[in-house]
Amino acid sequence: MDYTPLKATVVIRPPKIKQKTDAGIIKSTDMLNQEKLAWDGSVDVVLTGPECQYVKKGQKVLLQTNAIMHPVIINKEEFLQVEEYAILGIFN
Repeated sequence: MDYTPLKATVVIRPPKIKQKTDAGIIKSTDMLNQEKLAWDGSVDVVLTGPECQYVKKGQKVLLQTNAIMHPVIINKEEFLQVEEYAILGIFN
């Protein structure tokens, strides 16, 4: 990728939330908001900044569900950028 996050920041792949039901019905915003609250907080790390001490590219991590996330578009794909301190743990 042609992007490098600065300091102790991490670029993550956003969690996938289905916009339609299995039957093809488009979900309402109320239903989508309830699903976002039910999200378990696990995400994949795509890139890390040079000052990250604990997290590495390719790891699956547990993110605070109330973390401040900044949207970033890299090569026409949307990602989220967060501070390393918003990561609670690493899955093995």
